[in-house]
Amino acid sequence: MLSIEPLNQADIPATANLHRQNLRLGLFPKLGRHFLGLYQESFARSPYGIALVARDEDAVVGALFGTTSNAEHYRWVTRNFGSKLALAGCGAMITRPQVALDFARTRAGRYARGVARHIGLLPSVSSASNGAPRPVSVLSHIVTDVNVRRRGIGRRLIEGFADRATVQGVHRALLVTEEGGLGTPFFERLGCRLVGRHKSQDGATLREYRLILDEEGAYEDLDGGRVAYTVVRAYPKRLGAAPSLSQRP
Repeated sequence: MLSIEPLNQADIPATANLHRQNLRLGLFPKLGRHFLGLYQESFARSPYGIALVARDEDAVVGALFGTTSNAEHYRWVTRNFGSKLALAGCGAMITRPQVALDFARTRAGRYARGVARHIGLLPSVSSASNGAPRPVSVLSHIVTDVNVRRRGIGRRLIEGFADRATVQGVHRALLVTEEGGLGTPFFERLGCRLVGRHKSQDGATLREYRLILDEEGAYEDLDGGRVAYTVVRAYPKRLGAAPSLSQRP
């Protein structure tokens, strides 16, 4: 029987393998299972993180990682997990020179500036602009085992994310997926709204979506005022009947 549960330490080898085998976009999958395991553990330990697994009998068949406040989550991770992640990442790059070169070319400066902001050496974006923007929730990663897809497991994971996020006052989340990948049709079937496209550091075209988690999230602020109009009517609690087996992710 399928269940959606919080990630525990014993699940991490399985979830790291799922991530590495199925989510290859970006730097982190190239750094190996040890780094991925620490990275995933940071979501489970952070007060601003959500880490879930889909369990079928005793087997982990899916996982989801997200944040309720992305900036606060990574600030917490920098202070509490930063040294572990840095050591694991450097150790991985020692044996992966091409990955190290790509990191230096495309990401090193941005990472250094981000760490400096999180530890207070540079002003944050919000303080620099004298603004107080609302926290941004991000659905960072969702993955299911290739052998159990089209059973609605991805949908169940997102419902679990919505349940936990809305309890903490989160009503909508952002997510990014590679254009042309499996994520695009899945998220669009859920009613996610496309809000932008951009290039990754590696040159891939990414699509950014907004996921509405409840009715409160179906309102959007425009020009600083609260304008009550529905951005998207489909969100996890009201998606209607589950799609047929041939339509499920």
